[in-house]
Amino acid sequence: MSSVVVYSPYRPEHACAEIRLCAPMRRLGWNVIWVRQAGSDHDQFAIDLARGIDLVFVQRQFPSLKNEKVLRAALRSDVPIVFDLDDMLLDVPPWHPSSAELSRRAPFIRWVLSEADLITVSTEPLAASLRKVTRRPIRVQPNCVDTSLFVKRRTRSEDGRFRFLISGTSTHARDWTLIERPLRECLDAHRGRVEAVFFGNAPSSLAADPRVRYVPFESAYRGYAEQLAKLSVDAALVPLEDSAFNRCKSNIKWLEYSCLGIPGAYSDVGPYRASIAHGKTGLLVGNSEESWFNAMLALVSEPHETAAMAERARQQVLTEFAIDRGAREFESVLAPLAGRGRHRYYFSGASTALDRWLARTIDAVQHSALFDRHVKWRLKR
Repeated sequence: MSSVVVYSPYRPEHACAEIRLCAPMRRLGWNVIWVRQAGSDHDQFAIDLARGIDLVFVQRQFPSLKNEKVLRAALRSDVPIVFDLDDMLLDVPPWHPSSAELSRRAPFIRWVLSEADLITVSTEPLAASLRKVTRRPIRVQPNCVDTSLFVKRRTRSEDGRFRFLISGTSTHARDWTLIERPLRECLDAHRGRVEAVFFGNAPSSLAADPRVRYVPFESAYRGYAEQLAKLSVDAALVPLEDSAFNRCKSNIKWLEYSCLGIPGAYSDVGPYRASIAHGKTGLLVGNSEESWFNAMLALVSEPHETAAMAERARQQVLTEFAIDRGAREFESVLAPLAGRGRHRYYFSGASTALDRWLARTIDAVQHSALFDRHVKWRLKR
């Protein structure tokens, strides 16, 4: 049994933590010390325990100025470091809600990318993007779905109304602009028969429409899966703007919806184009209003075809993307590292040293009394 320390910005029940690390580790029976807050007693305990640890995982945007001390200790240890990413955090578009924060973390993310023994990612496009900024080994470890959480459910609403599911947080606001007008037109064309359920945030232009229902998002992954399975919906709409950032994303929504037996229409961009056979395991939709309107009409008017499409997708996910198979691949990728010891790359952090020093300096200035007294109040005006 392997013993691991995980440094993550999330609690273990969060979706990113559960999908990428917790689910496969649980299947493998690994002993896990989960560290979310650097500087805590638990964190120091993890460092002191490093000699008995086989692997250290660093997840997503954990690298930051706040966590620099613990990262330095981990990188100087003899324990192999695995850095896990499922988004291209060094190429976040300016409209993204986390753009400013990730920009501040970028020097520290690059630092870990330059020194990790292995970088695991969710997609090949993400791996290709990261190969431009690091020479460290990168392995694609695709997302898998826990079939005990996502159990096939009834596919048609009991009241005879057809309901579209659109799920996501505010990070998808630009993606939703692709479907706002065609969705409204579809609701008008099938007045009284078609509705929409936004699981998470909803566009302001549709929030007041009585045919649109909003369900608060559940951040704990098990709670999310349970609530998703209970929603009375008939098909999913998954718009995704075609951008460099989005092309690195995974097909996780297709995996979850397919496992539940929910048919769907997905933007014909990277993560879905690579996994969906159009018309067989989902609908691939060009990002035009006309294409999205036609896809919605097809889902509403062709129930037998969409049911068969959903079942084919479900069988593919159960065969190729179930967590048991994913856990075995996870172990095969990491087994050669566990307990091996670590070759330290003393000069590999040099390329980020100046940027990290600037980040520390800027932070010190911004938190100084002089800055508060003479600058900050002007910025708030």
